[in-house]
Amino acid sequence: MKKTDLKLIACLPLAAVLVSCGRTAIDPNDYVEVTFDGMDTVAYAHAEVDYEKMVTDNLKAFGIKSKKDDHAIERAAGKLEKYLSGELDKSSNLSNGDEIVFEWDDDDVEKLEKKYKIKLKVSDKTITVKDLDEPKKFDPFDYLDVSFTGVGPDGQIQLDYSDLPVDYVSFYADPSYGLSNGDKVKVTFGYSEDSAKDECFSQGYMPENYEKEYTVEGLQQYVTKISEVEKKSYDKMDKYAQDRFMEDVEDNWENKELKDIELLGVNLYVPKEESYSMKNALCYVYKVTTTLKGEEKKDEEPTTEAATTTAEAATEAPTTTAEEKKDEGTTTAKADEKKEEATEATTEKKDDKKEEAKKGEKVYYYFAYYQNVLSPGDPDKDYDAQSYNEPSYSNFFGVSGDAFAIDGVLYVGYENLDDLYKAVEDKFYYECKVETNIKKK
Repeated sequence: MKKTDLKLIACLPLAAVLVSCGRTAIDPNDYVEVTFDGMDTVAYAHAEVDYEKMVTDNLKAFGIKSKKDDHAIERAAGKLEKYLSGELDKSSNLSNGDEIVFEWDDDDVEKLEKKYKIKLKVSDKTITVKDLDEPKKFDPFDYLDVSFTGVGPDGQIQLDYSDLPVDYVSFYADPSYGLSNGDKVKVTFGYSEDSAKDECFSQGYMPENYEKEYTVEGLQQYVTKISEVEKKSYDKMDKYAQDRFMEDVEDNWENKELKDIELLGVNLYVPKEESYSMKNALCYVYKVTTTLKGEEKKDEEPTTEAATTTAEAATEAPTTTAEEKKDEGTTTAKADEKKEEATEATTEKKDDKKEEAKKGEKVYYYFAYYQNVLSPGDPDKDYDAQSYNEPSYSNFFGVSGDAFAIDGVLYVGYENLDDLYKAVEDKFYYECKVETNIKKK
């Protein structure tokens, strides 16, 4: 309340002081009503002045003859509201036991007292906050299920919640995308703690927690090292590539036969710069041995039985006479020499047979690579990557691409590993770091 200058009043003549005679004294605080919304600690206060009641309780003082004269009552109430107003010094975040004050603005009270036969006893009104309900405590994170989807480092967090005891409050995650296993994510209840608290308290509840940290886990990741490929995935992709190779052997091989296909190992290619489309490529490299159809099958290598028999026979010497005993040393030495000659002959025949068996064989190198290989693998997929790639070629007016021909026989692949490696690397749009587990020969 603003104070009136008492010195001026003291200087007024006695007649001026007595002007209050015949006036109706009114205490405006009798017409102030304060109500509270919300729970203890976050309640709101609302103040309202009933100006019409102030008039109807004092009709004579306002020069109104009847309560039915609505127009006159409204005009008087409007004047009061215009020249006599006030507000609370605090209206939010209230707790039981708080004291708040309704402060009047009485600067224009004189205008009212001149117009009407009233004397306003204006003084600030103190109100004690009480009877606020205590909120029910709850942990909002008991109602939240957190999961992670996608593939790292592009994973996302999924927030699922239901049956919350309050409405209009949601959960927020930071960060919510671009996630990898091991990352930390902060989840908050409500856009801010204050807003969540206010909304919950207005519904009779008080959150015990407003934020919680979660660790990203369970996402598939793009492998960056060969060691990150699970053995099950490694074997599954090897099998898939070899099965596809065997389908081609059965369907398209007309003038050659498969003798052997051997997995030499893998090369892993990872772009040196970040790429949206290519995260990695795992290339399986195979050594393929073929023979031409129609080649005569060579007989099995002879056993060494005959040679051994000859050698053993050579070591046999009669021992019945004294003269023969004298020559025993000489005879034994000759037998050893013959045995050694027989063994060498057998070995030479074996080597000759091996060389003879190799005639008509062709060794070359085949590849199959998987792009964007994931770990852990997916048991429901044929291979644990986003795409599978095998050699492509053209045989139209000459062989080109991932194949070559010798004497009219087509071989899908490359004659040496260096050419194969170069061809595979040329298929990528990005410069890559290369890791290999293929042993150099």
